[in-house]
Amino acid sequence: MVQLLTRRALASGVALFLGTSVPAFGDGMDEVRKAASVLPGYGPPDLAYPAEFQGRWRVTRDVVDVQTPLGAEAAPARELKRALDAKAAAASAYDARFIELEDGRIVADRAFNAEQREAALLGPEPEPLTARWEPSNPNILTVSFARSGQVVETKVTKRSSESPQPGAFGTSEYARIADAGSSGPMGGVPSILARRLQARYRWEPGPGLQRFEALELEEIYDPTQTGFADLAGATPVVKSKARLVYTR
Repeated sequence: MVQLLTRRALASGVALFLGTSVPAFGDGMDEVRKAASVLPGYGPPDLAYPAEFQGRWRVTRDVVDVQTPLGAEAAPARELKRALDAKAAAASAYDARFIELEDGRIVADRAFNAEQREAALLGPEPEPLTARWEPSNPNILTVSFARSGQVVETKVTKRSSESPQPGAFGTSEYARIADAGSSGPMGGVPSILARRLQARYRWEPGPGLQRFEALELEEIYDPTQTGFADLAGATPVVKSKARLVYTR
């Protein structure tokens, strides 16, 4: 009974926040869970990384493969250009950091990491940008570009990770990417994409970790064909693989 009352209270709170009616028990609870994901603390919890990862690192990222399984004409122009430019260029280098939360978990500082990585991808004279993200609501990351007015929001809808093993750790995230385009006089054409990002980390176990590596697989999907709920069996429009090296 206590559990039912708690769920009912959650349903009522979500409905009040969103201005919708309270669903009945049973099938409606799935809708409540989906709606609750927009509230701080009710989406999927952030990825917890091994304690050895805490701190600031220098990252070298080398894109080693880019594919367009449905053909280049089916790939989003911006995403394909970013991937091909990164593959053609020398490995990019930028800073990243992992921070400790109040509960002791180690998570990626997504705002700092996004700012550093985007600046590196934009070249020697990058456009000023700002990333917004809060550990208390880890599923939303917004990156705003100063000159173009472009705003890109990444919303994680599902994530999973392995229990860290000695020297090995793996993660997987599904996300919706909304690109609002430019806010200039002519405006921009908004685009919505879906992304799956998988990473596999490896390092030599032992005290005082100074280096670890990662293999990163990014798949971009057209949600008009696949939706956002489950990308299993769907074909990505852009697929890229990168090798990352983290050093102190």
